[in-house]
Amino acid sequence: MSFENFDTYAAYIRVSTDDQVEFSPAAQRSAILDYAKKNRIIVPEEYIFVDEGISGRKAEKRPAFMRMIATAKQKPSPFKGILVHKFDRFARSREDSVVYKSLLRKECGVQVISITEHIEDDKFSVILEAMLEAMAEYYSLNLSDEVMKGMTEKAKRGEYQSGAPLGYYMENKQLHIDEKSADIIRMIYRDFLGGMTEFSIAKKLNSLGYRTRRNNPFENRTVKYILQNPVYYGYVRWNVGKEKLRSIRPNDDCILKKGSHEPLISEEDWMKVQDRMVKKYRPAKRAAESRRHWLSGILYCSDCGSALSATKNGFQCIGYSKNRCSVSHYVSKPKIEAAVIEALLELKSSSEINYTVCTKNDYTSEIALLEKRLSVLATKERRIKEAYLNEIDSLEEYKVNKLHLSKEREEIEAALLQLHEESESDNKDEMRSRVSSVYDIISSTETPDVQKSEALNLIFDKIIYDKKTESLDFMLVYR
Repeated sequence: MSFENFDTYAAYIRVSTDDQVEFSPAAQRSAILDYAKKNRIIVPEEYIFVDEGISGRKAEKRPAFMRMIATAKQKPSPFKGILVHKFDRFARSREDSVVYKSLLRKECGVQVISITEHIEDDKFSVILEAMLEAMAEYYSLNLSDEVMKGMTEKAKRGEYQSGAPLGYYMENKQLHIDEKSADIIRMIYRDFLGGMTEFSIAKKLNSLGYRTRRNNPFENRTVKYILQNPVYYGYVRWNVGKEKLRSIRPNDDCILKKGSHEPLISEEDWMKVQDRMVKKYRPAKRAAESRRHWLSGILYCSDCGSALSATKNGFQCIGYSKNRCSVSHYVSKPKIEAAVIEALLELKSSSEINYTVCTKNDYTSEIALLEKRLSVLATKERRIKEAYLNEIDSLEEYKVNKLHLSKEREEIEAALLQLHEESESDNKDEMRSRVSSVYDIISSTETPDVQKSEALNLIFDKIIYDKKTESLDFMLVYR
């Protein structure tokens, strides 16, 4: 057969896990190739793009789809059109459908054709196609609701539906005890009932080389989540918090049913743990004037950058308290107070004040605007790189875009440097006068803590404490 008068087209095939047999990749491919043969169209194997087991809700999560768009953007485009079994195979989001069809049509001269939904090239067809896309999106959203209903019914029957938690593995949709990690769970409960805190338990686990299910170090919140998870005493909980920190919703908002899996912890021990946690986290009452120290909110850890939080007798790095920082930065209140006052005295009497300036003067608005432009620019740089890596843009397109953005970055950074230099060249005598006033306020035993805190914030943006060298680094604000 001669193919001289045949047009070259691509084929896009997508099937999600919820689709029926008639939408299988093989069924779609067969129907598309039959259509092509009848309509004098060639569909080369290299232009058949298939996404299996993938939802059509978001285009960027479909790798074959993104490769097809990148191929269509070649100059000239290697194919005249794209054949799909139905328009909802191309996209179930009207936004994606409009964006990519417009791009293909205007920039590439490529049209999208549904082999089962015949649409003429006229004004009425625009409305018809939009209706079909709207119906596809409605079906997708409604399907999500139906899936949620199904999962809720399973939860009511005590069926576990998430990934297996630490201490278990999943086989044939059933939880089974994983003896390799089950001892970690038993140790956590045993140590907590023995009086250890979540912090101490996490530190112990990390020192022994243990890791979470996702192979991350243990943190306070990880241990707390395990201690509150009823799966370990044989129950299934559904509808926990969706936040990244995996916070737990109140029991009234959850489905809690007896599961069919073997528990790792006795119900008696689990209840004892819950009782201890309630007592442990009961907020203690304290006088309002003792709730905040005048150095609160201004001290920071030199290792991880977290704030130092006031404890009963001193300050400690929040990151260390949550097991995110490996270095304790505990310092007693008398010691840090004396160090800050001494540093103020040195700044007050120094002939040359050396400090890092965090500008908050007349240059603030200009600098903030330029820094915002830099932030937007960084997003653009990331996007053009992703477009190149996903083969949406060619290497030449990427080089041109990168060169353009690099020139813009140079201009912004040069303007920022000039503004910072101008701000730092202001009269240091005025700064010394401010330091002197703040020193008088801070060193006085008669000054209330609230006033001391306000005075410090007039000249200090941050005070960075280095535990190893017992030194302070001051970030001063020049207004």
